[in-house]
Amino acid sequence: MDNQILLKVKNYILDYYKKYIPAENIYHNIYHIQQTVEYVMQIGKHCNISDEDMELLLIAAWFHDTGYTSTREGHENKSIKIAKKYLTNINYPSEKINKVCNLISVTEIPQKPKNLLEEIICDADLAHLGTKDFFDQTELLRLEFEKKEKREITDFEWLKLNIDFLTSSKFFTNYAKSEFEPTKMKNILKLQKKYKKKVESRKNQKTRKEKIDIEKKKLSAKSVQAKKSDRGIETMFRNVMRTHVSFSSMADSKANIMISVNTLLLGGIFTILTRQLNVYPNLIIPTFVLVLTSLTTLILSVLVTRPKVSSGTFTREDVENKKVNLLFFGNFFNMNLKDFTLGMNELIDDKEFLYESMIKDFYYLGQVLGKKYKLLRLAYTIFMYGIILSAVLFCIFVFFYESNSVITNIIE
Repeated sequence: MDNQILLKVKNYILDYYKKYIPAENIYHNIYHIQQTVEYVMQIGKHCNISDEDMELLLIAAWFHDTGYTSTREGHENKSIKIAKKYLTNINYPSEKINKVCNLISVTEIPQKPKNLLEEIICDADLAHLGTKDFFDQTELLRLEFEKKEKREITDFEWLKLNIDFLTSSKFFTNYAKSEFEPTKMKNILKLQKKYKKKVESRKNQKTRKEKIDIEKKKLSAKSVQAKKSDRGIETMFRNVMRTHVSFSSMADSKANIMISVNTLLLGGIFTILTRQLNVYPNLIIPTFVLVLTSLTTLILSVLVTRPKVSSGTFTREDVENKKVNLLFFGNFFNMNLKDFTLGMNELIDDKEFLYESMIKDFYYLGQVLGKKYKLLRLAYTIFMYGIILSAVLFCIFVFFYESNSVITNIIE
């Protein structure tokens, strides 16, 4: 048995379920996979199978319900595709891959195993039917079905489905028959007793068990809704942050354009026009307006990109009183690692503090963006009207100068 391969498979499945499991998979989750793996080891050990066969069974157990993350009907075929793709990528022998795929396919209901290995994985997949945890797990499965089918399953209907399923299923290995069959029969008897009571009081009575089930469904629904709400809040914060950062980059980019243009413009004015002012004194006023426009625009653009840094420290009291925003570097860059770590742990443990810090972070970032865009708008406005005014003044003073020259020549 290759323990390294098994460890790789285990880590892959754990990561796969973290990424792809739907929120409504309350029963078909990683716990069910781990439980099946444990039952495979338990049953396989008592059946005295070889290490190689145990390896195949364990790999099949890890993969057998991965397809359930995307589909319910025919999920075994989807699981086979996922297993085959991963095992091929890690260069697992093709002969063993085929055996693993066969073991996965045989878990499809109704189960029809043809050899000992297939019997072991079938028994492991349904071993919970013969345990004391059966009723807890079947309630989880019921909630999962209700979420996926988007309808309420009555107690009467669910009891009937469970009785039909337990009476039609069976264990195949001798060990499973002796270990799980007795408890399974007890579970069937309990289901039948409950079913009879439901038949008798179906119309007008609700037993205490029904009320507990209703409360469980309400609590579960609230839990699922809370998780969805948290995801929505996280998505909102992420999108707002992305938008703010994008707007900040745009402002800096526009300011850099203004800085570059006006730097070149001022350089051209001082290297070319100033030399000609003695010859063309009529250009002094237009040149002064142009210089003033460029210089003002340049200063405003620099103010847009000029960073503002605070003291970069906070105290323990600031954290306890929730007066510091640890999400902004300007509040902690002068702190030592120990104090910063303590503050961040407080932030992580307190959801209200975390959301409050994120809200403050977005607010102050918005304030900074507001100032940037006000300065940027003022810079562009001054530049636009200043260039227009300078151009008009150049035209007027050049024309006026030429007109005076012509008149002077005529008089002479």
